[in-house]
Amino acid sequence: MTFKHKLSRRLAMLKDAWLVLALAASGCEKPSTLTDPPATIRLHIAPKSVTLPTDGATQLLAVALTSAGDSTTLPVNWSVTGGSIANTSTSGVRNYADYKATSQTGVFKVIASGGGSYSTVSDTATVTVLAVPVATVQVAPASAGIATGQTQQLAVTLKDSAGGTLTGRVVTWASSNGSVASVTSGGLVAGVAPGSTTITATSEGKSATVAITVQASLPGGSLADPTLLPVASGQLSNVAAYAALNVVNQPAGFSYRDPVTGVKVWKVTSSSVPMANSNAGHDYSDGPNEVSLGWGPNNNTHTILIGAPQGTGNYYLVDFTSGVGLTNYRRLTVQPGHDLGVSFSNLASQPRIAYVMTNTQIVRYNTATMQVENTGTFPLDLSAVGAFSWLQHDKNDGWFAGLTNDQSVAFAWNSQTNQFLTHGETWLNEPRLERDGRYIALTNSNSTFRLWDLATNTFGPTQSDRLNSWLGHNANLRGQWVTTDVNASAPFDLDRYYPSGGQIVKTRFLNNSASSGVHHSGNWVQSDAELGGDLNRQWSFMSGVENDAFTVNAQWKQAIGVVRSDGSDARLLAHHYSVSPSYYADPFAQVSPDGRVVIFNSNMNGSGRYDLFVAEMPLH
Repeated sequence: MTFKHKLSRRLAMLKDAWLVLALAASGCEKPSTLTDPPATIRLHIAPKSVTLPTDGATQLLAVALTSAGDSTTLPVNWSVTGGSIANTSTSGVRNYADYKATSQTGVFKVIASGGGSYSTVSDTATVTVLAVPVATVQVAPASAGIATGQTQQLAVTLKDSAGGTLTGRVVTWASSNGSVASVTSGGLVAGVAPGSTTITATSEGKSATVAITVQASLPGGSLADPTLLPVASGQLSNVAAYAALNVVNQPAGFSYRDPVTGVKVWKVTSSSVPMANSNAGHDYSDGPNEVSLGWGPNNNTHTILIGAPQGTGNYYLVDFTSGVGLTNYRRLTVQPGHDLGVSFSNLASQPRIAYVMTNTQIVRYNTATMQVENTGTFPLDLSAVGAFSWLQHDKNDGWFAGLTNDQSVAFAWNSQTNQFLTHGETWLNEPRLERDGRYIALTNSNSTFRLWDLATNTFGPTQSDRLNSWLGHNANLRGQWVTTDVNASAPFDLDRYYPSGGQIVKTRFLNNSASSGVHHSGNWVQSDAELGGDLNRQWSFMSGVENDAFTVNAQWKQAIGVVRSDGSDARLLAHHYSVSPSYYADPFAQVSPDGRVVIFNSNMNGSGRYDLFVAEMPLH
């Protein structure tokens, strides 16, 4: 029997005894008329003593007796030395008071005094208030990885034996190795030096621990640097640590460290942010830029596109500042006609400009003023052919590409010369514009494709190889496309496709991928200076989703990965925890055009809904 249950039973027994006590004290059940002087009137309170839990309640009874021992009517005033009288009532000769204890423990008095000339007549009850004992201590997250100089706030929850949450208790914190990580009296952990330690939270003799891993600090800077991430080696996700975070019930703006890599991840949406929604996220890994270049102080703020959910015409924006959080959720005043119809600029001179494809136009939109601000050749009038989706543009915002309403017809438009081109194929469903802006890979999203040279408006042969080629779910990079060969055997191969001799050719550069269910992103536009002039050194992102990725010898297991196009380097960014996702709950990891942040969807370990998240890339 719990402490609270024992108290409840005790109070019930006492309450049953009150009436018996009052009647026994009165000598008879018939009340008398009050005629005795104050010196001969006695006041009896019942029960005389009671024990309550903090914030508990009980009822007290006061009855006045004459010198003859009869109960008599007497107005009663109630007072306390701790706690409060919540309500008083009178029934004949009986005076009742409802007593409410506070969260303060101790021994307190409840005093019943007569009214008027009988103020000297009184009786006192003693109330002992005891704290409900702590039965369990819970700390979240259950484990965490941080870098030296970084901090991690731990949250503690205390519960009684019945599962009720307790507050106002003293909690002490301790680190098993203070030279690795320290902890404050409020549970704030600070990384001191690389290594491992255990943080313990204790209250009333009950404890819980958190495993802390401290990595070498990541140098700050302005350029994204995947080499500061762990080398991809098939690391499994830490499901227990992630589950302890209770991410699905956390509000938008919640952040955590990926339990394996230590990368900081922020929750962008929730069931009520940016509006009431069943799910919220973004659509597809590559194509439009659904997160902007950095802007503001140190180019540290990025604007993110949100579908709440996709396909409903509710597209929102939010500004994200690395290390700070999310602000200024607002709905686009011009909505795209379809998904994949909004793309942020690749130009450093206008990071807050986005291009929106409506059903009839492509407009230039300022996400700072939330107004259409057409300049030059904008808007593009697509009313003659219609505008479906799949808006893409090159590194200079020169060439734009997309699909018309007839989804087997692609268009290409040069916003600088106003040249407008279209081309259709019966098998076409994706035009893939490489980010140098000369070539489009026309594909049926798998084994049939054709090269379109925009410089000459000429076409290579239709290529179809169902056994050895798969040009789909790819990353659009400068001068090439990277994707996983799902026709291969697990752990699947990574291939680089590129123009050569008027057609598209393929080179295999890595014999290990992130499973067949993988999407790639090449939205990070890297300069010649960053690459040393070698386009095969480009980084692209991927996110694998299949459950069998846990069992095969995959280099990335249900994770977001980063890889160079020559296979020379492969890194792990984070695990997305989107388990057996539906289409829109696919992570669709997509990097910003400057490589500094990565957005992705997650159903939060199969919770039943998906939300949008953003991860911070390490910088140098």
